[in-house]
Amino acid sequence: MTEENTAKIVAVLDLGTNSVRMNIVQIEANGSPVLLTQKKEMVQLGTGAISHIAADAMERTLQALRQFAEICKEYHVTEYLAVATSAVREAANGNEFLAEIERQTGIVFNTVSGVEEARLIYKGVAKDFLPSDTLRLFLDIGGGSSECIVGDTTSYRELDSVKVGCVRLANMFMEDKHGTVSEQEYSEIQNYIRLVMSHTFARLSSYALKEMVVSSGTARCLLLMAKNLDREHCVQENCLSYASVCRLARFLCSQTEEERKQIIGMHPKRVNIIIPGIAILQTVMEVLGFHSCFVSEAGLREGLLQEYLAKHYAPFHSSNPVSIQEQSVLKLAKSGKFEEQHARHVADLALRVFDSAREFSLHHFTEQSRQLLYFAGLLHDIGIAIGYSGHDMHGYYIVKNYINLLGFTEKSRLELALLVGSHRMKENTCLQECDEISPAQRKELEHLSCFLKIAESLDRSYEQYVEDVYFAVEGEDLNLCIECAVPTCLEQKKIDEGFPFIKKVFPDLNAIVWKIKE
Repeated sequence: MTEENTAKIVAVLDLGTNSVRMNIVQIEANGSPVLLTQKKEMVQLGTGAISHIAADAMERTLQALRQFAEICKEYHVTEYLAVATSAVREAANGNEFLAEIERQTGIVFNTVSGVEEARLIYKGVAKDFLPSDTLRLFLDIGGGSSECIVGDTTSYRELDSVKVGCVRLANMFMEDKHGTVSEQEYSEIQNYIRLVMSHTFARLSSYALKEMVVSSGTARCLLLMAKNLDREHCVQENCLSYASVCRLARFLCSQTEEERKQIIGMHPKRVNIIIPGIAILQTVMEVLGFHSCFVSEAGLREGLLQEYLAKHYAPFHSSNPVSIQEQSVLKLAKSGKFEEQHARHVADLALRVFDSAREFSLHHFTEQSRQLLYFAGLLHDIGIAIGYSGHDMHGYYIVKNYINLLGFTEKSRLELALLVGSHRMKENTCLQECDEISPAQRKELEHLSCFLKIAESLDRSYEQYVEDVYFAVEGEDLNLCIECAVPTCLEQKKIDEGFPFIKKVFPDLNAIVWKIKE
């Protein structure tokens, strides 16, 4: 990647379980970001039941996003970086809701997994610290989930997302709770947190964690209240002591809903979720033995922006030539029976067919599609780890359910899984039966899978005999030409058998022409 030629205006949006937030940023030609404005609305998308987004919550969110879209027009925003997290990824009607957002505002949101959310939060928060090898726990207290990350300022060691969030817990423990919260009721919330997070705590306990950093609106709200109620124990500007957290928790529980609204620093829409929020923080500090924690202003949006800058302004922001996507794809591939030489050859041949087809205007797919095809080439045989018979479908299920594919949205991970499941020279069963994609997506994936089928057929012997493959017009005929150093009976047989499948995608194709180099 190279730097962009001119400045551009980008909107970064985070649609969470409790709030929707937006940063509008101007990115200079050298990759320097300048924050122009910030907006936030507490839409309470996950109130009631996280498994299904309620109609009134949808309307609140749509109203806020319509306003955001108008602001974006005023700032001449040309690009959106928009992700949806726990409430949307868990809701049965989440995809339907995102489609309606796009229809009404033009903003396309992508859902990310909990682990990917954790990685992006880390990228946003870790940059606020001076370079150091100090190992920290980064905790983001969300509405539907909380993310736990172990890392220093340059890399992470652990990424985790747990279904413990302040809105989720409020739905469980604070429904119709308008009075005070007893010590026993608060203990019940903490005990539930300990139970759900038990495996996470076990892993985190194995690290020598020296500091804790907590992010999110809940954390910033707690810091504001603590400063006003417990000034003498707030030693540092952005630091909360464990003792101060405990005192604040007792105070909040002793107040009724109406009384909590009057506390300086309390947002009226946090009244019922603040107690579950502080319970999460207090429990994590207790179990892992932290005496204090830093509160960060950064989070998911800042991480999204860092990711974008590293991708589009690499000379200024990226130190690793291999993308996080390729790193995680290779990690998954190597966890199974990975024939690396074969996989890389298939991926390379698939790209050669893709590029050649584009030269003849046989498709107009983006670089993102090309990259997806390359990753599918690397992973096409991952299902053999389960068994060779049906390994295409095994591969589909592995990739679809492997949440540690970092750098991917839920949509792009599904598309990758469908390509892996469609790499063999036969009907694309998983692609035809998938009801999670649009007809346009299905058509594009049919084309991409055809490139992968061709490539995989041309290395059936695992000997890399085929050196090149490309489309060519010879006379008046469009042919698929294959160059190799020696005759390849196995590859020829497979590609000839598959000609009807190729012809189905490229009806103007006349023949397959083998060219043996002398």
